[in-house]
Amino acid sequence: MAIPELEIPEILAFLQSAEPEALEQIAEQDVVEAFRSSAAEVPGYKDLLQKWKVDPTAVTDLASFRAHVPIVDKHVVFPPYSIEQLCRNRNIEDLKGVLPSSGHSGVFAFSVNTAKNVQNTAKMVDLALEYCLGISKRRALMVNTYPMGVNVHTALPVANTGVNADIALAIIKKFSPSFEQLILVGQPLFTKRLIEEGAEQGVDWAGIRASVVTGGEGNAESWRTYISRRVGLKDPDRPDGRFVASSMGIGELDLNLFHEVPDTIRIVRTAYHDRTLRYALFGEGVEVCPHFFMYYPMRTYIEEVPIPGSPVSELAVSMVSPDIRNPLIRYKTGDRIKIISYRTLERILAKHARPVPMPRLHMPIVAVFGRKETVQTRGGAIPAEVVKEGVYWEYDVASAITGFFKVRAVRGALKVELQLKPGVRPLRRFNRLLDDALKSCLPPRVAVQSEFFAHKDYPYSISYERKYLYIDRK
Repeated sequence: MAIPELEIPEILAFLQSAEPEALEQIAEQDVVEAFRSSAAEVPGYKDLLQKWKVDPTAVTDLASFRAHVPIVDKHVVFPPYSIEQLCRNRNIEDLKGVLPSSGHSGVFAFSVNTAKNVQNTAKMVDLALEYCLGISKRRALMVNTYPMGVNVHTALPVANTGVNADIALAIIKKFSPSFEQLILVGQPLFTKRLIEEGAEQGVDWAGIRASVVTGGEGNAESWRTYISRRVGLKDPDRPDGRFVASSMGIGELDLNLFHEVPDTIRIVRTAYHDRTLRYALFGEGVEVCPHFFMYYPMRTYIEEVPIPGSPVSELAVSMVSPDIRNPLIRYKTGDRIKIISYRTLERILAKHARPVPMPRLHMPIVAVFGRKETVQTRGGAIPAEVVKEGVYWEYDVASAITGFFKVRAVRGALKVELQLKPGVRPLRRFNRLLDDALKSCLPPRVAVQSEFFAHKDYPYSISYERKYLYIDRK
């Protein structure tokens, strides 16, 4: 279905009026054709299917797609083939841009974008910003602080500063008086630094109507609470006109696969405070809320791949648009998820949170719990995302640290090592506050040790330019 060919008001009207089941069926119908065209037109994928003895003609409907089409990942797709072999008809003549993955796994992956891809991506970004922040009614400047030359495609005026706080703040100070709102985009670690340094230099984040959208890595609801306070958002539970939000992209797929809207923020913040709703949405025993994203079934087909011994699944994505030059089908990303249909969400809210309104956009939800990697302790496997919730729980701790920390197992206990900001001394009070916060987030049998390092004494390398790995793999 050619949703991107419509104008933004028409798309929003469609997403609010269409039956949720009809929206979900769009991807189910399109993914089979997406597979068949990829098998015929992408030489590398055709070769992979032949090696795995998959007959594309046997895939005629969703059931046969699930039964026969292999689930792949970057290690299978990218190292063996040239970029021409991964593109339709070996064509990169109209290449407009390349978006890389972070490379943190040791293997780089890439998406190849044409001018039409870029145009479609920009429209979907602007659609989200229109719905969330009313950019057609309130003139906005976007300040993009993503590293590695990552651009956010949008019709808005954009200042691409990278991870240069002095440049970003100089632009914000000079240009924000000429705009009605500011949209600050970047990764959480640098965003935290920029907001804190801006406040120290007299930037009135509330006065310039700053909203924050982060991606590149997951963050915690406690991080949202902390950043909301720093930018002068009085009620992070009920955003209205401004917000602190997250999006999720994967370099080789799309920069904006999933994102929050004010409606979903209200729901996840209610679950954050209400254990009964949290368990109903995410599963019994889930103490730390995952990201609660909407996704567009007319762009992507999303699947849950079972993880042995885990109550949640691994994300697999199929890009269904015929305009995508290097399509990836049933592509496993390493993220832990749970898909929640619109109707399922409706039933859960009706039972456990009736005053909370349903999202006005009738799209399905994907709860993203973070990466598969965990730290193995005597009390269980602990993902970094759970630790983040504890790290930002206490305002005094959150404001004292840079956000860089490492977690590892030491004699069966969970060891958390954190970097303090320049000029901040390690205090035992920080350890007490953090240890108590972590105990509220972790399973009861997990022992915790925390250590705060003066800024220059932090024993791990840090960079805002690359994705930071919170789990010590040594």
